[in-house]
Amino acid sequence: MTCLLALHAAAAPATDQIKVERKGELLSLSWRDAEDQLQGVLTPAVPRPGEPLRLTLSVGNLQGPPFRGAVTVAFSREGVPGQVTRTLTRDAVGWSTEFVPDEAGAWDVDVRFLTTRPKAVHARFTVSEPPVPPMVWRVLMGLAAGLLLVRVLYAVTRRGVTPEHPIPPLPQAPPPEATSAVAEPPPAGSPPGVSTPPEDPPADR
Repeated sequence: MTCLLALHAAAAPATDQIKVERKGELLSLSWRDAEDQLQGVLTPAVPRPGEPLRLTLSVGNLQGPPFRGAVTVAFSREGVPGQVTRTLTRDAVGWSTEFVPDEAGAWDVDVRFLTTRPKAVHARFTVSEPPVPPMVWRVLMGLAAGLLLVRVLYAVTRRGVTPEHPIPPLPQAPPPEATSAVAEPPPAGSPPGVSTPPEDPPADR
């Protein structure tokens, strides 16, 4: 029996936890106990770093006169408590404020107010990084396609050219000295390596 009670206590939501539900373009907040209730909205539904989000709360007693006191809210990134704390007074729509988260991740908002006794409740929401614009994706895909085309063309032009079969060099013309200085063959009967002196011209008679 003790184990069952412990499991039930672990599974039950905390009594000071505000329920957060997404409804269209906003996050709906709701909480209540035996004496008071809290409702509110957080917009936009998908907060982004560096973009303002607006919190609007409505706090009321379940019995007795309407609550008109001050409400204190504190925004904090997970693990960094009490980064921004503000005391709100009631306006035409309730208790509202704006906040600009500086980083993505899990954020907490703590709400405190005093009715028959001090109340402190908490909500958690997620700040998400903005998606990559479609134009950036198109540019990246175009660059990738261009690089692939260059690699394919390079592979086609280099096909068959290997270290064993390099590209043959272009033929070159022989130097002019080699074409003009052509040796005459020695006359028949001359031993190899012995040159025959030229004959004297006939004398005039």
